[in-house]
Amino acid sequence: MLGNAYIRATKMGPLEGDIAGEGGEVAMGFRGRFSITDSVIIVLVYVETVLALSLRLVPQPVKSFFTWLINFAEGSDEHSIEQKLRRAATIHEMCRLFDISVEDHLVRTEDNYILTLHRIKPKTGRFNGKVVYLHHGLLMCSDVWVCNIEKHKNLPMVLHELGFDVWMGNNRGNKYSTAHLHRLPNQRKFWDFSIDEFAFFDIPNSIQFVLDRTQVEQLVCIGFSQGSAQMFAAFSLSEELNMKVSQFIAISPAMTPRGLHNRIADTLVKSSPRFMYLFFGDRIVLPTAVLWQRTLHPKLFNLLVDFGNRFLFNWRALNITARQKLASYSKLYSTTSVKSIVHWFQILQSQKFQMFEESDDIINSLYRPYQIATFPTKTNIKIPILLIYGGVDSLVDIEAMKDLLPAKTVFDIEVDNHEHLDLLWGHDVDSLVISRVIKFIRFFDEPFELPLIDNNQGVGHFSLVPKGLTSSLTMNGDETTQFKEHASDGESVYMDSSDHLEELRQHKRERRILSDLFYDDLHSS
Repeated sequence: MLGNAYIRATKMGPLEGDIAGEGGEVAMGFRGRFSITDSVIIVLVYVETVLALSLRLVPQPVKSFFTWLINFAEGSDEHSIEQKLRRAATIHEMCRLFDISVEDHLVRTEDNYILTLHRIKPKTGRFNGKVVYLHHGLLMCSDVWVCNIEKHKNLPMVLHELGFDVWMGNNRGNKYSTAHLHRLPNQRKFWDFSIDEFAFFDIPNSIQFVLDRTQVEQLVCIGFSQGSAQMFAAFSLSEELNMKVSQFIAISPAMTPRGLHNRIADTLVKSSPRFMYLFFGDRIVLPTAVLWQRTLHPKLFNLLVDFGNRFLFNWRALNITARQKLASYSKLYSTTSVKSIVHWFQILQSQKFQMFEESDDIINSLYRPYQIATFPTKTNIKIPILLIYGGVDSLVDIEAMKDLLPAKTVFDIEVDNHEHLDLLWGHDVDSLVISRVIKFIRFFDEPFELPLIDNNQGVGHFSLVPKGLTSSLTMNGDETTQFKEHASDGESVYMDSSDHLEELRQHKRERRILSDLFYDDLHSS
């Protein structure tokens, strides 16, 4: 595999490799740039490949016997909820354990990928009129939302119980979305996508499908990790998409991570992000991960996951119980493209939330006659946003992130002593994350009163009610056509009756009002 990957890496044209010279020859390939670290990693990847191939030769009954033997010696309960979730092959099987049914829906993107959306319909007579769309993180699929061993700690299930119409998306290339009208997964071109394509097609096309199917004007978006990054990027590129989303909650949000915890790994990925092509080729990243997952005893596999997370990100997973790890770590990997990982490494290198760069070699970049476009998140996103992040999450630079977002519509909640995955599977996720998500969603739909002063007649109150209902300003029992609002900072805003409702809706989204009515209460949850 590595030999072929090396040949591909050194023969790539301008689209896939470094900048080519005349005649299509590569001016600067990987050859001649190997360091001692590169050589060590190449050896390790070779060893891993040989071991994986050897494991393929072991008959499945033999593997199953040794797994059973270890479980028997440990006294493991094969009928426990964590074991059932671990063995569940699909989201349907997982949700069935909690007496919840899931629908499959297929979305054709504008570039002809076929994505699978999973829907948990509200119970008959329980629909509250709100639709929620959730999107997973890097190397994940929709499974990650529903694998908590306690039902009330699975966000989609809580939303379902509250009457929401719940949809969960899947990126192109993961285990639920490996179809294309003209390409096959064994073709290199199928895997030629990065975060750009997630933002250009997967997110907006999925959201539009949900809106068309549910016949609502707006929905709530929730993203985890890379899922939030994809949404930030998509919203920044489309004013129309902003109008279709009422609120956006980003859990463990990602935009411009500082880097990796391990200095050697951090230096390597920042100096040459495209080294990933050398190790894994240009199709699926970590192609043997599923094999290791199915072969190793679950506890050993979980130890390896914890070791990798500690090595790369300094995560200790102290808030995730051993039982929960048994259920959720088995859902932690789903296929994606090497190119999407390279894209993240480019972002680490540049410390900019930018689009994919076809040539990221440092030397060639010095002579690049153009700038790589960044996603215009600060100026183009108009949606109220809640950021929920762990206080010890090494992948979240909250101040840098807030600098890239519009200040008036962004709110952030720090969850002390929590890391990245803790906000999905931590033992207190119901009170620390889910309750705040629900509060943020509900806040924008509940009536409340603002003190208003008419320029001639005195004090009155305006009752703001959910969209679609009538409203009016009452002043001493009579309706008036003009008033001025006194915001928390003392500023007055005059509005006519024809536009006061929409203006107040907009003001409601601004922090100067929310800080009094919502922000302190949210932190106190």
